Amino acid sequence: MWLRLRLDIGWRDLCVGFFGSFTPGKRETAQQQLETFWSEGQNDALACLSVRSGFDLLLQTLALPEGSEVLFSAVTIRDMPQIAEAHGLVSVPVDVCGSDYHIAVASLQQAVTSQSKILVVAHLFGARPDMWKVLEFARKHNLFVVEDCAQAWYEPHWRGNEQADASLFSFGTIKTATALGDALCRVKEPKILACMRDIQAQQPIHSAKKFTFIFFKIAFLKIISARILFGAIVKLGKRFGKNVDDILGGMTRGFSSSNLLPQLRQQPNTGTLRLLKRRLETYDSQRIARRIEHAQLIITKLELEKSQPELLDSRHTFWLFPFLTDRPDALMTFLREHGFDTTQRGRMEIVPPPTDRPELSSPMATELLSRTVFLPCYPEMPDAAINRMCALILDFTVDSS
Repeated sequence: MWLRLRLDIGWRDLCVGFFGSFTPGKRETAQQQLETFWSEGQNDALACLSVRSGFDLLLQTLALPEGSEVLFSAVTIRDMPQIAEAHGLVSVPVDVCGSDYHIAVASLQQAVTSQSKILVVAHLFGARPDMWKVLEFARKHNLFVVEDCAQAWYEPHWRGNEQADASLFSFGTIKTATALGDALCRVKEPKILACMRDIQAQQPIHSAKKFTFIFFKIAFLKIISARILFGAIVKLGKRFGKNVDDILGGMTRGFSSSNLLPQLRQQPNTGTLRLLKRRLETYDSQRIARRIEHAQLIITKLELEKSQPELLDSRHTFWLFPFLTDRPDALMTFLREHGFDTTQRGRMEIVPPPTDRPELSSPMATELLSRTVFLPCYPEMPDAAINRMCALILDFTVDSS
C-alpha cells in the first residue's frame, strides 16, 4: 500500500538527532547557532518546541485585553483557537475558498470588528496563496498578521511573507524536513521577539527522555511504512475494526488535547535543535521538486486545470494533494482497496463561530473540507504508481457518472 504521507527523514539524520541529544554542549549555544543560521543576519528568529508553542509565546507577549478577537482561517487544527481561548480571547473564523483554501476577502470584511486584533492565516497542504489583498486589509484595520506556515515550508531560507508580523514554521513528525519536533518563528518587531525570548527562557527544557521516546516512535513508523509491511498491518487492523487513521493517528500526534498549555510551555532540547540545523543545512531540495512533478502529473492526468485552477500556482509545493470529489468516502474506500492510502480532513477542523455571530459559519470551508480527499504524491512514489492511481480515479469517476 502507498501511504498518504511518508516521514521525510533518513536513518542517518535520525541517528544524528538521537546521539546529538546526549552530546555535551550548551543548549543555549545550539539554539543561538540555529537561529543565526536561519535568520541570515536579520536577528528576527526564535526556535520553539512547536508552532503552537510559538503562538502561545506570542499571545503571552501581546497580552491583549480579555474578549479581544483573533481571526482565524476557517480551516485549521483545533489547538490554535484553543490556545487563543485559553488566553481569554475570542476565536472568529474567516471563510476560505478554492482548493488552496485561501482567505476570502469578502468573508474577512464580514468577520472583522473593532475588537479584532490578530489575523492568523494558515497556508495549507503546501499552498502559499498571494497575501497582498489580505495584508492590505489587515493594515487598514490594524490587525497583527500571523502566518501559520506549518504545512508550507519548502526550502531552508524561505521565511514567509516579509509583510506579515510573524511567520511560524513547523518541523514536527509528519512535516517536510522533520526534525522530530521544534519550530522556527520569524517575528518582525524586535521588542516582541525579545519578550517572547524572555518568557521562553523561564520555561522547563523538553527532556532528553521524552525525545528518546519520540525517536523510537519515529523509527518504528519508518520501519512499518514499508509498502508490504504496512499493507499487512492494515489488513490485520481491519480484522479488529481499525482503519489507517486509527493506526497512525495517535502515533503521529504531537500533543494531547487535554491540559494543552503546560505541554507547549517548554524549551526545545539540544538534540532537536542540532538536528533541525542539520536538516536546514543539508536538505535535498530535489525532494520538493519531485513532489511538485508528481502533483503536476496528477493535475494533467485528471484534467484539473479548470476545476481546480489554484493547483496551477507555481508557489504550491503539495505537502498533500487536495483532490475534490462529490463522493469522498466511496473514493477513499475504492483507492484503499487498490493499494493507495487516502484520507480526508486529518486533524483539520472548521473553526466554529462565536455563539452571538452564527452568520460566520464558513459554508465555503465546510463544503471544501467535506469534498477534499488527500492523495499521496511524495518523492518515493514512482511515476508508474502515480499513473495507476490516476487511472483508478478516472475509472471511479466514470463508474459514478
